[in-house]
Amino acid sequence: MLEDQTVSLISRWYLKPGCEEEARKALTEAAKKIYLHEPGTLTYLIHQTRPDDSKLISLPSVSHEEITFFEQYRDRDSFLAHVGGEIFTTFLEKNGHLFQQSDGRPFLTVSFLSHIAGFKRSTLQATEATDPTPGVMVEVIAEDQAKMKAFYQAAFNWQYEIGGSGFAYVRYPQSLQPRLAGIGEANAAEPGFAPGSNFYLQVDDLAKAIEKVIQAGGKKFVSPMAVDGYEFAMVKDPEDNAIGLIKPFS
Repeated sequence: MLEDQTVSLISRWYLKPGCEEEARKALTEAAKKIYLHEPGTLTYLIHQTRPDDSKLISLPSVSHEEITFFEQYRDRDSFLAHVGGEIFTTFLEKNGHLFQQSDGRPFLTVSFLSHIAGFKRSTLQATEATDPTPGVMVEVIAEDQAKMKAFYQAAFNWQYEIGGSGFAYVRYPQSLQPRLAGIGEANAAEPGFAPGSNFYLQVDDLAKAIEKVIQAGGKKFVSPMAVDGYEFAMVKDPEDNAIGLIKPFS
């Protein structure tokens, strides 16, 4: 069993009247940047208190200007990197004035949490028996584990937790990003279409990702191309395993 070093918290901030729309835009943009640039931030969910209706009534009554954050970080260092990082500090500098103030800073409350039980199910996860089963794990079985760990860390910033029998795990941030699976027809004459299976890693820039792979000891396999609404390329690791690279898609 891997030791749970995650840091979880709930934080509440309070909007100034009339600032809701501007704050929602700023918060949405900040969340996107955190997802792309803070791999140690595992969960970052922002909610606004919803108006009461006949069946959903907040108890006790709360202000509709209340913003609630639920956040999870890989460990204490990841949390400290977030609160001291450029994204959060820049957000405060540009948008702190949208919130109720205390000593010149947004007034907020923070509660750090210890996990007892339960789960998080994405609103986009399968909920019906007819929905496809999502892929949730990438596994590389290496002949030289140490060499391969070093390659994937250098090329893709994989950070490891050591489990049973020395297996090195990489935990991805939870997200609501779309995922994709598919079955194609084999064509041994075309690179990337040999019989078998491939896995894809999401990157923002295909050319830069390929360059980083080559610098880490891998090699280019399939040049970047666009098909069916997404852009992808393929590389190979030092043991000649194919790795798909895919840009974010909707």
